[in-house]
Amino acid sequence: MPRNLNRFASVAALLSLAAPCTSLASPAGPATAPGIPMFVNYALTVAQLKTNCKNEIGRAGKAAVSIVAVPARRRTFENVVVPLEDLSADANDRLVAETLLGQVSTDRATRDASLKCLDDVNNFFTELTARPELYRAVADAAASATAKSVADKKLTSLWLVALKRSGAALAPKARAEFVKLNQRLNALQTQFAANLGNDTTTITFGAAQLAGLSDDFIATFKKNGDDYVVPVNESTSGRFMQDAADPQARKTFYLADNNLGYPKNVALLQEALNLRDRIAHLIGYGNWAEYVLADRMAQRPARVRNFLADLDQKLLPRATADLSTLAALKAKDLHVANATIDPWDTTYYDNQLRKTRYAVDSDEVRKYFPVDHVERAVFDIYAKILGVRFTRRTPPNGWVSGLTQWAVTDAKTGRYLGDFYLDLFPREGKYSHFASFTLLPARRRADGTLRPPQDAIIGNWPQSAPGKPALLTHGDVETFFHEFGHDMAAILATAPYETLSSGFRQDFIEAPSQMLENWVWDPQILKKLSAHYETGAPLPDTLIAKMRAARYVNHAYFTTRQIMLATIDMDYHTGGPNVDTTAIWDAVSAKDTPLATPPGVHPQASFGHLMGGYDAGYYGYLWSLVYAQDMFTAFQAGGLESPEVGARYRKDILQPARTYEPDQEVTKFLGRSMSPAAFYKEFGISADRSPAGATR
Repeated sequence: MPRNLNRFASVAALLSLAAPCTSLASPAGPATAPGIPMFVNYALTVAQLKTNCKNEIGRAGKAAVSIVAVPARRRTFENVVVPLEDLSADANDRLVAETLLGQVSTDRATRDASLKCLDDVNNFFTELTARPELYRAVADAAASATAKSVADKKLTSLWLVALKRSGAALAPKARAEFVKLNQRLNALQTQFAANLGNDTTTITFGAAQLAGLSDDFIATFKKNGDDYVVPVNESTSGRFMQDAADPQARKTFYLADNNLGYPKNVALLQEALNLRDRIAHLIGYGNWAEYVLADRMAQRPARVRNFLADLDQKLLPRATADLSTLAALKAKDLHVANATIDPWDTTYYDNQLRKTRYAVDSDEVRKYFPVDHVERAVFDIYAKILGVRFTRRTPPNGWVSGLTQWAVTDAKTGRYLGDFYLDLFPREGKYSHFASFTLLPARRRADGTLRPPQDAIIGNWPQSAPGKPALLTHGDVETFFHEFGHDMAAILATAPYETLSSGFRQDFIEAPSQMLENWVWDPQILKKLSAHYETGAPLPDTLIAKMRAARYVNHAYFTTRQIMLATIDMDYHTGGPNVDTTAIWDAVSAKDTPLATPPGVHPQASFGHLMGGYDAGYYGYLWSLVYAQDMFTAFQAGGLESPEVGARYRKDILQPARTYEPDQEVTKFLGRSMSPAAFYKEFGISADRSPAGATR
């Protein structure tokens, strides 16, 4: 999942970009690797942070005055659109640290000040992009036909659409309301994420309740007398739910995990849904989903619903059979004739099925994935495919100890391409999931050279047990491989403007990284990714064969869960004001999956996508998978580590980023139009017809 704090929330939504917000400073001192990255000062005091934020907003405001002051007849791409793009990009570049620290700082006061800065900047851009005089200036510049290159024309088009969708064409009274509602919405979204980052929920269990958990996992928990204090977060939930043998312990953990952020975040979400509905009506749409999708590949909610419903109808019988298999396993485990699977059972019995029928023990597999080796191996694989090299730097002033920084250069020319950071383990107050944050998107300087980008992968891998290296599940490896795909997309983009280089259309943005997930299932790639933490031996062929045989175990059931989440998102954003978020969740889960959500939980309170740029857009994970699996066929034909296919992928998909529409880029890369056949094949379904709308 990419995060884009840099294209600030209001602008990001309008331009359909998806990448977090980033402080411009002077170049660093002598570099320890080729190229000199732009220096960003993350060691800010709260006072400095506040002052920098205020000053940058003031600078941007003055720049906006100069843009609209250009006489109508003299307005061109160079004196209107370029300064507007620079205004936005400069604000991002100068406020990297000021807005990122809210997600990563170890100090609560710094995080709070950073989140306040993000709100202030978002509010400024909400008001700025709603100004009718700015919209007229860009419209005049567009009419001048002075944008000559493809990138210049695309940039002009995107800004025109963004300004119109921001309320700039509304009557004064409606525009004022539009701005006020959006500013409140910005604050709600920021607070929602902060509540999750600051959530410190723990559960105290007795030793007997932890039966099934490995000793090294238990060793990471704090002791309270003879009991253990288990944190409820992304770094613990997967392993706990798949290994805890005590059903009551699993239920207790499940209930806590599915109530993170409750009740505060349910109230924030409800208010946000009300605001979004009103905003959509102000701008002339029937609901928020219509407003959002009008600028996406899908275009209309009906196309999304048809796509989801068609897939769900085909998968439900298989999903029901999946749960029946798990229920039989539970019955055997409990020595009863029949058993019913509860929501806190699915992950556990899925793991038991893999252990018994497929002989794949997740704890045994973890021994082959020590963090340091996985990092190096992922770097080596990407380096070969994409023709790049990685060199470690010492961060001059990283935001936390343990942070690593890497320079990226082109393997053939030695040209410096950019830098990225890795911040991979959990801590209190940190962003609670796993994502790639584009800090400084690629950008053309005044002298015509390209300013190298910077990115950060921020995640929450399991902590290591005392005296042992941190070990990853195969799922952790897959997630890192996916997010590193986003990271490389940010680093290798060469579009001249930040608006073009910092992402793709929202319902395509996951496709490149989803495509790359296929690599971690290839036998030769798995050999390279693995090294037993004690012996250094790679995964044995027999275990790899078993892992591959179990790849699609319960795939239908877990996919219906994704369909459920996407449908809930659509229902929330087409249901008008005052929707009952819990009632909708319960109804959709009962309809679209074979296992309804139990009473007493509020998973919407921690469904960060709804308040983090994927509102009315969660369908994009399945939608973009159609493109991902088709793009993968090029590597299947040419070789997963083929530098030639990798070079085409880099040139046709990653470098242009948003300069062209996704269908254009995919067609160029494949040499033909997109086909959904590979997508359906993954599910064992005949592609008797294209998924509704997931074509051009």
